[in-house]
Amino acid sequence: MKSVVMPAILAVALAAAGAVFWTMGKSEQRLADAHKELAMLRYADAGAESDAVAAAPPLVERVGGIGRTDLTDARHVRSTADYWQSAYAALQPKRDAAGSIAETDPDVLMLAANAAFRTTQGETDRNAALRKLDGVVKGYAEVLKAGPTAEDAAYNYEYAIRLRDALAKARPAPPGKAAAAQARIAADEGDLPVGPTLHGRPGGPPAKTDMAQFKIVIPKRGEERKDDPQAGKGGTKVRKG
Repeated sequence: MKSVVMPAILAVALAAAGAVFWTMGKSEQRLADAHKELAMLRYADAGAESDAVAAAPPLVERVGGIGRTDLTDARHVRSTADYWQSAYAALQPKRDAAGSIAETDPDVLMLAANAAFRTTQGETDRNAALRKLDGVVKGYAEVLKAGPTAEDAAYNYEYAIRLRDALAKARPAPPGKAAAAQARIAADEGDLPVGPTLHGRPGGPPAKTDMAQFKIVIPKRGEERKDDPQAGKGGTKVRKG
């Protein structure tokens, strides 16, 4: 009887171990796919893959806490995808009953602070922008509390303080001028994606630049250059033959 029981117990143990490792492998594959989608700027797909990992954590995490790194990685991918999709509200850090920030992950806090800064860039009201910048400064301070070695957070903290001080001292621009500046930026972007992307904001000509002074020179045909060596203005092409 013992010769039958021991192999059966061993088989069950091996089957359980196989199920655990299969679950871990599936989770790792989903994370790899999420990072690939993130690198290809497919933020919605990256977020969906990270959500799948978070919704089905590996069995070993429930047993011994070995798979917590996967869930942390999935949270980072989800937060990064939300940031580049301009889902800034989803990045606001959670708070406890006393109103204090409960988030302790410096990477997640950094994205939340960056998202808060992005919301200030489209603010046209000076006082509202100052209030938001106060929150941005506090956000970067929370990042430094959670990760004192975060150099980017330290730089952004100093930059946000200087920007807030400069805005507080600056004279408010007339409403019409601010609206004209926003219209010019929208016209310069053309058919490019609206808002910031992984590559920054689209460029454009400097303010108060007369683009009419730039002329387009159209090359002439060989026979036209012989008849008139001066640059032509272009016109309707006549098909020969």
